[in-house]
Amino acid sequence: MQNGKDDEFPEFDGTEDDDEEQDGPEALEPAAFPEGEQADRVLAAALLAVRYTSLLEPPVASPWVGPVRNGLVRAHSTAVAMLREGYGPDGGVDAFDIGLTRWILAGVTELPEAVRRPEEHVDGQRELARLVFDVVVHPDDEARFSEACALAERLAGPEAAEERELLAGDLADLAAARGSGRRPDGEALWERADAFARRYADRVRAELRARGHHIGEVMTDFPVPVSERGAEIARLVVASMAGRFGVSEEEARVRVFAFFSDWDLTDESEIGDLDYIGHQTPEEWAGSIYLGLEFHEVQTAADLGGRTPTPLP
Repeated sequence: MQNGKDDEFPEFDGTEDDDEEQDGPEALEPAAFPEGEQADRVLAAALLAVRYTSLLEPPVASPWVGPVRNGLVRAHSTAVAMLREGYGPDGGVDAFDIGLTRWILAGVTELPEAVRRPEEHVDGQRELARLVFDVVVHPDDEARFSEACALAERLAGPEAAEERELLAGDLADLAAARGSGRRPDGEALWERADAFARRYADRVRAELRARGHHIGEVMTDFPVPVSERGAEIARLVVASMAGRFGVSEEEARVRVFAFFSDWDLTDESEIGDLDYIGHQTPEEWAGSIYLGLEFHEVQTAADLGGRTPTPLP
């Protein structure tokens, strides 16, 4: 996660990244990296984020496609990278990555309710993500860590006992590694957390569907040739259109692939079609394709009520 962006949104690797980073956090944080028991707490907190922020990880239609999903995906990918690539001066995650993650999460909190679409499960995961990265910045604050652990246990619901066991096991393994003078086995810790995360996310998605929320399925078939990156972009634009405008995923697919019918969704060169698409967000492409408007007219906070969609191809 060296650049703090491409791992989260592989479709965004254009020159606009530099401009966006200038609008991010002004200071690198934290000022110092944790050691000893504080380092154990930081990685244990990251494991909480792995277990409880992957709900919206697959790019599928949902009411939270856009900034809310982006914030949770950012939190999850940062936590995973901390474990698998290391955190600190010699790791793959550095101070700026943490600062940028906190800045993105703060931005989600400030969104109007019409965009944020409050929901207990989603809001709980977002709050946990905020607490986790507060712990990373303030590793000496045991109260923050305890608050994050308590929230994780509440989110676990019927799996609360398992969550307590996982947390105890994480702290024991981290302490054992520190006591023997070796680096923690971040890969093994991540795999254990990820196995729980998959089961937890499946259960919560089912509960959200039962409450009447539309949660789509991951698109696996494409009417045109796509590269891995092209497939991811297509999934995100389709999910964004269906989630924001309430159309079926099938209609969104028809509109998106009709629009891109003359584009090469396999060209990953620096001046290829995928690079050009990556200069705008999936939400902007979805709004522009659906309503026939300019990108600046379909920003996340824009009131698009009463707008007439373009004719279905």
